[in-house]
Amino acid sequence: MKRTLFFGLLLIVSVETGLFAQSQDTSEPDQATMQQLLKEALSVFIQAKLVQSTENIMWQSEVEKLTIPGRAVSINMQNEQARLLVRFTPYRKVEGGLILVAQSEIWLHEPGEGDQKENLRYFTSMRSIPLDYDEIIYFYPLGKIENLDNPDHIHIEMALRISPYDISGETVSAEAASDGENKGN
Repeated sequence: MKRTLFFGLLLIVSVETGLFAQSQDTSEPDQATMQQLLKEALSVFIQAKLVQSTENIMWQSEVEKLTIPGRAVSINMQNEQARLLVRFTPYRKVEGGLILVAQSEIWLHEPGEGDQKENLRYFTSMRSIPLDYDEIIYFYPLGKIENLDNPDHIHIEMALRISPYDISGETVSAEAASDGENKGN
């Protein structure tokens, strides 16, 4: 798992340094730029559940992804009747902590009645959520249902935690990762 995450981080660093190198008209990535990107790397842990009732969890998944501030992490869930796309984009706050922008898009296929054809409904939402490193937040793309005892209601629950990425056994502190950063977030 750590090896996969490390290679994912190297891919992000390669893309970022490649874009930086193009804008600077140099062919080799700057070592300082690579080190700064490694210091900024974030580990995003997401646990998603599709719940029908308190006793019936229809689907559950856990994923850990790497990103850097300002780059989205996406979760895509799909079946015959619906498609859900959620993008989580973390940004560092100047005074410490994070702002997480959560965007969701939902497509629902509804059967037509009588002579009508099938309908496609589309919903979207966007929320800004302040959080601290390693704080667990819950996100409900379809809204939070208060009564989970009704078997006709299905909802999606996502638990999310963001931490500084652990480089070779040492966790980079949030303060070290934000040195010299003034993006106005």
